[in-house]
Amino acid sequence: MEIEIIAAELLKGDDKVQVLQQLAEILIEKGYADRELSTAIIERERKFPTGLELKEGVNVAIPHADAKYVKKPAIVVAKLAKPVKFQHMVDKKEIDVDTIFLLALNDPHSQIQTLQKLASSFEDEKILSRIKFAKNSEELAGFLKEVLRKD
Repeated sequence: MEIEIIAAELLKGDDKVQVLQQLAEILIEKGYADRELSTAIIERERKFPTGLELKEGVNVAIPHADAKYVKKPAIVVAKLAKPVKFQHMVDKKEIDVDTIFLLALNDPHSQIQTLQKLASSFEDEKILSRIKFAKNSEELAGFLKEVLRKD
């Protein structure tokens, strides 16, 4: 099944909850997810943080929720104008994140595959540079399409 990549330009977002609500709302409005997705993502993020501190000064978050809230698979990507605090997935310390890949996948297997592809791409310094210097969410979405096409 094809995963839709959606670029999100957020107008405001002072904290991760606001940002996650806005990103989830995009999916809900476009018919990709149930109304409960927003709450589910925020709750999951509280219990299981998804912030990652990568090389090259790149910090990302990969929030996601249970597949039962997803109608059609999609990933919303956002390059934030102003970083927001997320907790690191390993030690839960706060890190400034300006790049978010919100996964809304309705198949647990494809979620694992997508996470693996993202994780392996984060090892590549050229890719990290592209993430770091992406001018906007559209550019990030184009990059993500390339990464997910790779086998």
